[in-house]
Amino acid sequence: MLPAGHYQQISEPRTLGLREKWILGSVLGLVAVIAIAVVVAFTSVQKQSRNGCIDVSAATVIGGSELYRCGGDARALCSTPGDSGTSNVAFRRALADACRKAGLPVPAVPSAA
Repeated sequence: MLPAGHYQQISEPRTLGLREKWILGSVLGLVAVIAIAVVVAFTSVQKQSRNGCIDVSAATVIGGSELYRCGGDARALCSTPGDSGTSNVAFRRALADACRKAGLPVPAVPSAA
């Protein structure tokens, strides 16, 4: 035999408790954050060395930086020979590669001996 009021309990829509609302809100919020992160990741465009513009990433002892120059600034940077003393040879090679990709003239880069 079924308890009294059983039909009314199963025929009425179920209400969500406070804990269930928190869980549902948290899951929906997490899904929204992941969706936004995916959209940003796929729509972001990284700069490239081409058409007279250079893009070089420089890693140093105290951190790193990105160098992006176009036009006359890029030509001046590419045509400046690096000194063979204390400057970063790996950075000068990366700069020379970026200048070549941009179609700019590049001075010779010494080897790291």
